[in-house]
Amino acid sequence: MALVEVEDLRVSYENPVLLGVSFEVEEGETAVLFGLNGAGKTTTVQTIAGLLKPDAGKIRLGGTDIAGRPPSKLVPMGVALVPEGRRVFPALSVANNLRLGAWVRRANGSEVDERRELVFEYFPRLSERVDQAAGTLSGGEQQMLAIGRALMSKPKLLLIDEASLGLSPALAKTVFQVVKRINDDGVTVIIVEQNVGVLPYADRVLIMEKGTLIFSGVGDEIQDANLRESYLGKAEE
Repeated sequence: MALVEVEDLRVSYENPVLLGVSFEVEEGETAVLFGLNGAGKTTTVQTIAGLLKPDAGKIRLGGTDIAGRPPSKLVPMGVALVPEGRRVFPALSVANNLRLGAWVRRANGSEVDERRELVFEYFPRLSERVDQAAGTLSGGEQQMLAIGRALMSKPKLLLIDEASLGLSPALAKTVFQVVKRINDDGVTVIIVEQNVGVLPYADRVLIMEKGTLIFSGVGDEIQDANLRESYLGKAEE
């Protein structure tokens, strides 16, 4: 069953950016959205997350059309975004960044505590820095915190924009492995990437170019070497 259905999505700023994008992501999948800068990847996930309003098209979450709804309505419905560039609150501690991520769950203290312990299970390094200001963390630790903050809202759908940006290949692999664990625990994931090292963790691949979707594949299709090199280039060593 499709958890996310995007149908003929059109978005513009001063000029058109998305030119009729359509795809589906099944419940429990990890879908990777590839493309060069300017392809429309970030616009796609920001529109799903409610940060941008589409000019036309539909976005269904579990069959309900959510297109144009603001994040304040979508987060309680189970949609969480990890934005490009992490955007942690630098002056706040790790603990308080996580607490803000749990804002929609704040009435249930025991659930918030459970979510925080789960985040620490995924990212033990955060538990060691719980009282440290987020702005003093390394880039990799800030990425862990950004993902952890999003998880605090107990999402059904986790949108991650450029998880590996600025990270070493080894640290990027660690982040991808944790995202796989999150997915295995029942969270559907859409991750925007330019690093093909994420492919082993993907169930579905979507490739964008100039505001359109030029490839959608699952299973063996996304492991095809010709496809990889034609659209994505070679993986980083």
